[in-house]
Order: sequence, then structure tokens, then C-alpha cells
Amino acid sequence: MLSGHGCYRAYLYKFKHEESPKCPSCVGVDENAEHVFFKCPRYNEARKELEMTIKQSITPESLTEVMMSSKEAWRAVDIFASKVLKDLRIKEQERKQNADRRKKNEDGRKKNEDRI
Repeated sequence: MLSGHGCYRAYLYKFKHEESPKCPSCVGVDENAEHVFFKCPRYNEARKELEMTIKQSITPESLTEVMMSSKEAWRAVDIFASKVLKDLRIKEQERKQNADRRKKNEDGRKKNEDRI
């Protein structure tokens, strides 16, 4: 997750799989791993659950130490990361399906126009 690879808009945008790298919830901020994991309000509830479990706030600088501190902490971070990645993947698939539908509709309209 933290490698930056995945269903983050900023990553997908590099490969022209997204129209914009920006977070849909945060004005002017790229949706990348650090933003999603540590700052994005879409994941505040899940992040709070994680921080309650590990009994401390997480930061980019503290994450590795937190994960290595105990099996419970490792598991809590794993659960949080899995929830976030699953949500991002579902949202990416929905956007792709919507784009495919729009393209199919446009192609159908073009065929109809060509017949006229």
C-alpha cells in the first residue's frame, strides 16, 4: 500500500487510467498513498479505529515502528490497509464501468448518426 502502487488516482493518472490525480474529497490534493492512509477524511473512521487499537496516532514517520511493536498492531494496520485498498479498488472499478458505459453509448449514437 505505501509503495504508492495501487488504485490511487495519482498512480493511475500516470498511466492514463484516470482523468485526474486529485482526491475526490479534498480540494487540490493528489490522491496518493500518504494522503489516503494518513489524511483523507474518507477514511477518518477506519483510521480512528486503528489508532484506538494501537493506542496512538499514526504518522508516516511512526508507522513502521508501530507495525513492528506487536502482533496486534501489525494486524490492526493490516486490517486498516485492507479496508482502504478494497474501497479504492471498488471505486476504481465503478469509475471504469461508468466510463465503459459512456463510451458504449457514444459509439451507439455515432452508429445511429452514420445511418441517418
